[in-house]
Amino acid sequence: MSAADATHLDEAQIHEARADLAFMRALVEPDDRWLKQFGETYSAAGLCYCVQMLLHAGQFIGLTPADGIGGLAIGLGPTVVFLGLLVWIIRRNRMVGGNTTARAVGSVFGAVGLTNLALVLIIGSVAWRMHSLTIWLIYPCAVMVLQGMAWLVAFMLRRRGWMAVVGLGWFVTGLGMALFIDNMAGFVATAGAGMFLFMLLPGLWMLRRAQPGQRGVA
Repeated sequence: MSAADATHLDEAQIHEARADLAFMRALVEPDDRWLKQFGETYSAAGLCYCVQMLLHAGQFIGLTPADGIGGLAIGLGPTVVFLGLLVWIIRRNRMVGGNTTARAVGSVFGAVGLTNLALVLIIGSVAWRMHSLTIWLIYPCAVMVLQGMAWLVAFMLRRRGWMAVVGLGWFVTGLGMALFIDNMAGFVATAGAGMFLFMLLPGLWMLRRAQPGQRGVA
């Protein structure tokens, strides 16, 4: 190898090392801008699905309709409302930048969303063919576990203890729902508690931390 080739190789290695260092620095830099949009999205989802759990609880005591148009609205309405809010939040924040962490966390939760769609088709088709509500109820349990996985990835990127707590909380929620899979009242109560503790509250907390004057915890 000539001296020129060795010099070129050294420069390439130095450039690669600098790029790796810049990436690692971007992962750990305290930039709270990503918390605002993510907090808005997560708290909106938490609010919609907490309301849905309350409406499901109302079905058990006869306060809300369990069948017909009313029952269908309770089953699908919160998701429709959340999707509308999601589009509004994205459009309102489309000019807000974010660091590498924001893009990494967003990618993880985006992948979880696509995985949820696949699970709907897989578990839903089997439940429909087997005419089994129990099989279908495995789907929301799996969604909780996927939420936990996404939060643990965020924790590994940021090393923030509260993210690990949220992730483990989702795992506990999924397990609790599975234990109550033959008891709809317990199933709904466990899901509602998980939505409140590990979706709505973290979303509101992120919004608070993203306010001016708050220390970065991203």
